[in-house]
Amino acid sequence: MAWGTVLAAAPGAVLRRCPRTPAGTAADAVVRVLGIRHVVQGLATATGVMPAAWSTAPDALHGATMACLALGSARWRTAACADLAVAAAFTAGDLYAARTTVPSA
Repeated sequence: MAWGTVLAAAPGAVLRRCPRTPAGTAADAVVRVLGIRHVVQGLATATGVMPAAWSTAPDALHGATMACLALGSARWRTAACADLAVAAAFTAGDLYAARTTVPSA
């Protein structure tokens, strides 16, 4: 949820950390929406609305879309690769949490 909050609150600051990534209001809006998605997903998982195992799907799907964007757009490649790395880390964390979480009876 912390990463989502950073993305939602300061998308331009995050994008500026990615060399060769064009800045603009559209890019900021996309990053802000992705941040909000992270926050909602984190809240849903933390409150038990969404099982930890289900968190794997949106993170893996997001990683796959970032891989496609990195392959298809030189303009967005740096940002997409950085986001792919984050999505892969979240997916790995989700898988680990799903394996170690004991289901309640």
